[in-house]
Amino acid sequence: MVTWLFVLLVTHAVDVHGYQQADTTQLYACTRSTMPTDVPTVGVTLCDANPTSELNLRRDSDNLQSREGALVIEVVEFGISSEAGLQPGDVIYRVGGVDVDSGDSAADRLSQVNPLSDTIVNFLRQGRPYRVKLRHN
Repeated sequence: MVTWLFVLLVTHAVDVHGYQQADTTQLYACTRSTMPTDVPTVGVTLCDANPTSELNLRRDSDNLQSREGALVIEVVEFGISSEAGLQPGDVIYRVGGVDVDSGDSAADRLSQVNPLSDTIVNFLRQGRPYRVKLRHN
């Protein structure tokens, strides 16, 4: 049993084909002093993003970005955020070209998404920058 456990711990980061698995370490958590904010118009629940000690340890060595913003804690299935590709754990830092630094400011901007045009949302996923277009169908 001890040998099996040792092997499992050593090989957990590589799948059966030898490929590196995606890192799912939490780099952000909700700030304790804030309550989650639902944004039903785009189908997400947000809170203020707080960098974890893991991000602080890996930022320089892994060339990860750190930003203030809103941590996505829930994405409604089949909502426009889900369709665009947002996932729990993403940190939204810009909506429609305007920087956001909290769950409330991101929720305010996301609630103003125009149904007649695309809205660009910039976010970090595992410390790397991405962007998606939100579009009402």
